[in-house]
Amino acid sequence: MTRQLIALGAAGLVCLTAFGCNMKGGDDRDDNEMKISMNEVPEAVSASFKKMHPNATVQAVEKETHTDGTAEYEFEFTENGKKGEVELDQAGAVAAEDKD
Repeated sequence: MTRQLIALGAAGLVCLTAFGCNMKGGDDRDDNEMKISMNEVPEAVSASFKKMHPNATVQAVEKETHTDGTAEYEFEFTENGKKGEVELDQAGAVAAEDKD
């Protein structure tokens, strides 16, 4: 019985690990993502966001650093009573995957 439980637990762990690795999503350029404060956003990106959304209240900013060294900044905000999100590249332009 103990061997069966150990085998079942090991099989479950393998499945969870494999499933978790496949749930990453996004493209292969993802290196890491981390929440940052507005004070940590580069000036060009911050100025671009403020120009696009002058009345926005920012709830969160996430910085995504890719393996090639480039970064993108995802803003979650509220403006005029509506929630929104936008992702800007390190130059302050709307990120390619956000231009749908």
